[in-house]
Amino acid sequence: MSNHQTYQFPFASYPAVRIALLFAAGIIVDYQTDPTLPFWIFMFGIAAIGYLITEIRYRKSLNSRVYSILIVSYLGMIISFGGTWHSFWDYRDLPYEARVINTYTWEELTFSGSIQQIKQTSTGKFQVDVDIDTTLFPDDLVWDKSFKLRAVLNPADHNIPADLKLGNRITFNATVYPLEEKRNPSQFNYKQYLASQGIYSQVGIQQIISITSIHNIWRWSFFRKHVLNAIDTNFSDQSSSLAKALLVGYKNELAREEKILFSRAGLSHIMAVSGLHVGFLLFPFWLVIPFFWTLKYGKQIGIILLIITLLIYAGLTDFSPSVTRASLVGILLAYGKLFHKVRDSKNLTAVAALIILLINPSDLFSIGFQLSFGAVYIIL
Repeated sequence: MSNHQTYQFPFASYPAVRIALLFAAGIIVDYQTDPTLPFWIFMFGIAAIGYLITEIRYRKSLNSRVYSILIVSYLGMIISFGGTWHSFWDYRDLPYEARVINTYTWEELTFSGSIQQIKQTSTGKFQVDVDIDTTLFPDDLVWDKSFKLRAVLNPADHNIPADLKLGNRITFNATVYPLEEKRNPSQFNYKQYLASQGIYSQVGIQQIISITSIHNIWRWSFFRKHVLNAIDTNFSDQSSSLAKALLVGYKNELAREEKILFSRAGLSHIMAVSGLHVGFLLFPFWLVIPFFWTLKYGKQIGIILLIITLLIYAGLTDFSPSVTRASLVGILLAYGKLFHKVRDSKNLTAVAALIILLINPSDLFSIGFQLSFGAVYIIL
């Protein structure tokens, strides 16, 4: 008789993978069914109490039935926590600032704030994400509430100012546009996509009143601006836009024709900053790790320096999911090597996913998050 065995993924060897999948399942359930936060809290409380009771009983009796209930309670506790966390940070409820702005749909208002992102679309228009700090309503009513706004600038209607750059302060008149829900199940939900980035209102720029350079070192756009300027200084005019895309993932200055050529050649991926870039930063650190072992507090100094280095680079790339994932995994691997801990890439990648989802659970529905972690686990 042949002894036929089927392969089973060893979840017991990868606890972080199991927890990440269960946590993600809770987020998906909350997103699809949209129950209330009190419901999730109640379910989490029931699962946690059940887990504690069965854990105590199992330690006394070692009964297999009690163990089965213990496992179910454990699974339910993590899933319900994922649903609770997503429900708590649910972005589908419009903030107060967005509700106020959206009441002026198709009306013209004046906004002032700092430029956080500039992107040219396939149609040639520019999407400018602005951190608004001052809004001027009709009858000269000034509102000093802060919120994030997406402004659309059409080059056919306006000349693009040379000082339209990251970190600069801009004041402009714009018409408030409605953000509509998707009309069929297969349609891309643009409103939901913007909400996942903390943007709940969109406007069309009618007139740019002023753009001034500001120096706020507490914003990542300040550092990104100086790095982009440094690239302009050290590279030719023909290659600076490509260098920005390759080094920090800033593809907004690439011409549409260049993007199409890269896409047709199958080379678009080389402009996506990811683990390769983080690996270049980690390489010198791995070489000097033995030096840190010789110092009294060398290990602590080494891991702090690594965290600062990777945090700065992640900020320069606007915390793209691939760089954030690679940076977290790199930090965890370095910590394990310095302090002689068990290091497993599958577990550590799942830990990185958990950290990202705890910071913003809606990242689970980001295509960047899905492709980044999906590709890594296929490789692993």
